Amino acid sequence: MRSIKWKLIIMYLGLVLIVMIVSGSYILLSLRNIELEKSRQQLELYAEKINDQVLEDNIPEHFQENLLRTVTNAVGIQGNILDGNGDTIASTSVLEAPYPVYNDQAIIAAMNGMASFSSGKKSTDTFGLLKEWMSYAAPIKGDNDKVSYIIYTRLDAGDMRSSLDQTTKTIIIAVAISLLLAVIMGYVFAQTLTGPILALTKGAKNMAAGNFEQSLKVRSSDEIGQLTSSFNYMASELTRNMSEISKEKNRLEILLHNMSDGVISFNKDGELMLANTAATEMLGVDHINLDFSSFIREYDINSGVYLDMGNEPSKKVTFPVGKQFINANFTPYYSSNGQIEGLVVVLQDITEQKKLDDMRKEFVANVSHELRTPLTTVKSYTETLMDGAMDDKEIAMEFLGIIDSEADRMAFLVRDLLQLSRFDNKQVHLDIVEIDMNEFLCLTVKQNKIHAEAKRQELSFDPYPKAVVIHGDRDRVGQVVNNIITNAMKYSLEQATIKIYITEDETYFKISVKDTGMGISREDLPRIFERFYRVDKARSRAMGGTGLGLAIAKEIMESHGGKLTAESEYGKGTVMTMWFPKESPEARVKEV
Repeated sequence: MRSIKWKLIIMYLGLVLIVMIVSGSYILLSLRNIELEKSRQQLELYAEKINDQVLEDNIPEHFQENLLRTVTNAVGIQGNILDGNGDTIASTSVLEAPYPVYNDQAIIAAMNGMASFSSGKKSTDTFGLLKEWMSYAAPIKGDNDKVSYIIYTRLDAGDMRSSLDQTTKTIIIAVAISLLLAVIMGYVFAQTLTGPILALTKGAKNMAAGNFEQSLKVRSSDEIGQLTSSFNYMASELTRNMSEISKEKNRLEILLHNMSDGVISFNKDGELMLANTAATEMLGVDHINLDFSSFIREYDINSGVYLDMGNEPSKKVTFPVGKQFINANFTPYYSSNGQIEGLVVVLQDITEQKKLDDMRKEFVANVSHELRTPLTTVKSYTETLMDGAMDDKEIAMEFLGIIDSEADRMAFLVRDLLQLSRFDNKQVHLDIVEIDMNEFLCLTVKQNKIHAEAKRQELSFDPYPKAVVIHGDRDRVGQVVNNIITNAMKYSLEQATIKIYITEDETYFKISVKDTGMGISREDLPRIFERFYRVDKARSRAMGGTGLGLAIAKEIMESHGGKLTAESEYGKGTVMTMWFPKESPEARVKEV
């Protein structure tokens, strides 16, 4: 039984029942002892009376007559006179012989010279009814101290038994009534105690479920009332504290999930505690459900990173995830007693940084290579001239022509680098004017026609059916168009076809240059706008390219609010498309 209410009721009932049983038993035993003592005294008095009134003349023939005269003074008591052998010689139960024969322990004791009282002896009366008797036997001794007669008196114990039974019934009824009243009083008492306790229990469960905004009614000023008041105070304080904690938690969650860095936390057992949105995005998964060991194995982080890092403050590891590079900073956190509680992993996407570093390294290497080749050529030919080749005018002029060509090549390279630097530093000023692209492209084709015919290539332009006017810097736009047309002619074989055409959509005019040249492989296509990147390095350098033309063209198009795209299939040609916005753009880069 789990309810304290019923425990209290049962304990209360048990206490009342024990008290009533003990009290009733004591009362019954006391009444029985009193009745037995009273009966014994009556029997003794009657025996003394018989001794005084019947046995005084010591004539046995007169015993019966004298004994009957004593009956009127002893209602309900039988008197008998027995001889020394226990045989009845006079009795009030019968008027004449044969007298009844008694078999009683009290008689046997009297025959031995001792008076004795006996209770609970059952025997039949003169009517054959079984009755319970209380008896008393007293010996009467003669001159020789021998038992001459025995006075034997009996009293029907039925009345006493009935009285005791009635008393027992009365006590039982009293016990039952007391138990009923005890149940009622116990229930009221238990309810008084358990009612507030149940209310407190319910309030505690609601509080455990997160409902702190509650107030229990204080019904008394005793200890339970004080406990209820303390509970209400605790609930109000918890409400205030949880509100503050919730606000702080929300701020931290917003901050955590809006961080650009990924954050993953593990406890000291290696179990995952939290992971923010940036972490799942960096690792390319919908959710993270890995312990620390699985996390290390999954991303092959084997650079001495352990859950218990000891006194090491942090450890940085870089690992790839697909095409991305992630920098992970492992930092342990400790409890107040200095024991490690877990590990926080901060992830940073360094893909762009690594690409920039690689591009910077490649750029420096390419610039160094591009400058070293003409410088080596200039130096070698200069040394040759200084060693005597200047004496041969024809050879000297040839060498000087080569030196001049290499100097021009370096000048073009430096010019292009300076131009890119100006774009990077926002130092380019655009002179925005309206340009009729049909007229502009016709003029450009006419200017490049001679170079195409030299390679027996077909260069054509189909004017757009309606006027195409863009807003841009004429010289810069011409630089882009000429670069793309020149590349198309340069990297196409003889008898190739190069076609220029215009299309449009809602936002852009699209000028495309399509050739039937060698094309660009799928692996190289995404990188053709990188600086110094060449699909065919040897051939590009032999053709005099610096590897910066498309990078400059891309910067020019973006400064005009447009873009430059390429579509190509290796061996089947390339389509380069310039996207010019229809609306007039503002100069996005101003001269410093």
